[in-house]
Amino acid sequence: MTPLPADPLPPNMQSPENEPCGVEPSPPPDAPAPVLDGISGEEIEAMVRAQGEAAGPGAPAAGRVRTGRITEVLGEDVFVAFEDGSRGTVPVTDFGQADPPVVGAEVHVIVERYDPLGGFMVLSKRKADRLLAWDRLRPGAIVEGRIVAMNKGGLEVDLGGIRAFMPASQCDIHRMRDISTLLSQTVRCEIMQVNRSKEDVVVSRRNALIRDREEARKRKLDEIQEGQVRRGTVGNLTEYGAFVDLGGVDGLLHISDMSWARVRQASDCVRPGQQIDVMVLKVDRVKGKVSLGLKQTKPNPWETADVKYPVGTRVRGRVTRLAEFGAFVEIEEGLEGLVPLTEMSWARHVRKPSDVVNEGAEVEAIVIALDKERQRLSLGMKQVEPDPWAGIAERFPKDVTVPGKVTRVMDYGAFVEIQPGIEGLVHISEMSEQRVRTPRDLVEEGKEVSVRVIGIDQENRRISLSLRPAPVHPAAQSTGRAPKKPETRKRKKPLRGGLTSHFEWM
Repeated sequence: MTPLPADPLPPNMQSPENEPCGVEPSPPPDAPAPVLDGISGEEIEAMVRAQGEAAGPGAPAAGRVRTGRITEVLGEDVFVAFEDGSRGTVPVTDFGQADPPVVGAEVHVIVERYDPLGGFMVLSKRKADRLLAWDRLRPGAIVEGRIVAMNKGGLEVDLGGIRAFMPASQCDIHRMRDISTLLSQTVRCEIMQVNRSKEDVVVSRRNALIRDREEARKRKLDEIQEGQVRRGTVGNLTEYGAFVDLGGVDGLLHISDMSWARVRQASDCVRPGQQIDVMVLKVDRVKGKVSLGLKQTKPNPWETADVKYPVGTRVRGRVTRLAEFGAFVEIEEGLEGLVPLTEMSWARHVRKPSDVVNEGAEVEAIVIALDKERQRLSLGMKQVEPDPWAGIAERFPKDVTVPGKVTRVMDYGAFVEIQPGIEGLVHISEMSEQRVRTPRDLVEEGKEVSVRVIGIDQENRRISLSLRPAPVHPAAQSTGRAPKKPETRKRKKPLRGGLTSHFEWM
């Protein structure tokens, strides 16, 4: 060890003038360092401790951590000076490669002993670091350590000279298949357990990561405001929506807020890992919940629907679903209209929508009604074709006989199609001159028949037909003039089948 010029001994270690004490008088300042004969190292250390005690309870003493400043580095020794003027040396080996001694830098040391030959204190940085490290090791504290080894069940972590154990289950938030990838890394970890007497320390990197993530989440949550549009990454998909990572904060994108169109499942709109822009709909900072919307980043198609699709507009769309009362047709994303059963065909009586269209089919329709406030759109498919009832009275005057096909047989009569899209009713009373027990005795579905038009209600789209021949008046045969129209009598009893009129069959 390189000798350091000795400082004068403290007053309580100097002999009074002209008083023999077995020690030679103090030499002049430029004289070589004195040799303290007759005083053991233990006595000198006791003197150093006594000096610290005499200075007061707050003065540093041997075994306590002191803070000094590096003044010089010579060979294997690092010289340290303290504020009270005392000096000492620290072995350069106490400094690691990552923290070499630098002149002027502060350093924490412990006074191990006093060297009477050199006249300075022997210091230890390694023991000071270890003592300070133990003072920092409190359950719940976050510390940094270097992973130095791997053993059965976990890893060994160097916490400033103190070995700690990290169980494999505490290495990461998610269980790691190979914990050896953390070797030689400096990590942040949380102190879980400390037993100083047994020098037993257990740490958790997992808890530190969770705390870091939660702190980052709180900071991010403070930045998020309602109405903002943010970019996020789609995470897990659920039955009711998808979770979107906004950079540390997960928000819920409900399935009802994914599209202005009807969405059956989240995978129809998004997929895991996809980057999307979403609008912040609601932020609950107490519960830490964020509600997001994807459709809100796009214009609502209903806001301009009345301008783009006024009544009478011809549109083309896709059948999205079928119901008992009709079919829903999407003419653009988020804009869906209903085609009722009655508006599907002129030519046939539609009992269910699948008789005319299938789900996914492309169809043409006419806008027949639009309610912007209630977001309802009514469409008609039959309006795309000409209305067969137009000019029906001119084409089928009264008493004209026309061919037809029986489409349905009921208890009170039979329906006969005389033209595609036009059906009329042959009441049971108009089927024969004789009394008819049941219509099925005379007609059957699909049978071709000749019928006579006996009445037209164009407003309600109804035609009354008859299988009986037109009556011939005797006066008309002899004179050639049209017979006088007989007076109509009010029917006292209803027609068979519960009808009071030939037109009450709908």
